[in-house]
Amino acid sequence: MIYLKLILSILLLISVKISSSEITIEFDRKYMSKDLPFLPNVPTAFKKNTTEELDAGLVFKKIKANFSKNQISLNLNRSSEPKDVSLFAKKNIFSLGYFLTDEDYIYLLSSKQEADTQRFNCYEFNSITLGFCDAAEFQISSSNPKYDSLGNNIIKISGITQNIGIGYFKSYNSFWIKSSSLEFIKTSYSYDWISPLEDIKSPFLLNLSFDGILLGDALSDALTRLPQREEWYSSQLNLSIEQKFFSIYNFNIFTEYDLVIIDFKKYLAYKKVPDFNFRFRAGIELYHKNITLSFYGDAYLNNLIGFEPITFNQRTENYFDQPYGELGIKFKFIL
Repeated sequence: MIYLKLILSILLLISVKISSSEITIEFDRKYMSKDLPFLPNVPTAFKKNTTEELDAGLVFKKIKANFSKNQISLNLNRSSEPKDVSLFAKKNIFSLGYFLTDEDYIYLLSSKQEADTQRFNCYEFNSITLGFCDAAEFQISSSNPKYDSLGNNIIKISGITQNIGIGYFKSYNSFWIKSSSLEFIKTSYSYDWISPLEDIKSPFLLNLSFDGILLGDALSDALTRLPQREEWYSSQLNLSIEQKFFSIYNFNIFTEYDLVIIDFKKYLAYKKVPDFNFRFRAGIELYHKNITLSFYGDAYLNNLIGFEPITFNQRTENYFDQPYGELGIKFKFIL
């Protein structure tokens, strides 16, 4: 689908080229697999991930507008139920800015990221498994109509994040630094879930013991690990620097450094959450006239925190003090 959107975007932008001074189209694809030997060791549950992004930019006099569509497909498999907790999410990003000079650019940005609803037919709570899978000790169901949408599932989870921010970009006529940017972003996180597990009130059931663990204690602990329903927020400062070390003919070697400082508000952390992240990118760039092709690798210090908001909540936060890495390819075309 994103390839079709790329073609349609090219045709649309060509149609408005007459009234603009520059149009850019970028397609970026990143890939991670736990079997790739030269990437950082990712968390055990992370099997593979594919991220695709289509970006279209338009410059008219001193005004610049960008629109991006991003989709992430993260394959996650755990040893406990639910074993398959894979995530698929889409994001729309829009920015609008003004050139102060040929090298200085200030802009506003906003984005919305929404995950496909996750449904699980089993859930393990401190070695106690409830649900409709073969490993379940017993089944939990409810006659309450509000749970009809679950079918043979024990829980479903949905999530949306939204960003709004301001940024400043500067390019340099320097051998060491190509450009830098500074952004301040506010993010809201909205999650919801539904399960008959929270309606278990029977003292008989809550006092059932499995290997010395009371079902009530296991449920209480597990429910605190689900994404909180009360909306929470983060304030984020992003600092980016891009360098080009070597340029010859139509070939460049480049590096990028992205520092993220993040502060959460109204978030009920299960444990301690990192308040910063760092991404290092290194790659090569091949170009000819108005076409550029880049190959690169990314290494993250604290997983994707600060880069893909939809991946973070109480259920996943234990992965976010661990490294992460991806390989990518980017195509850029200037009309």
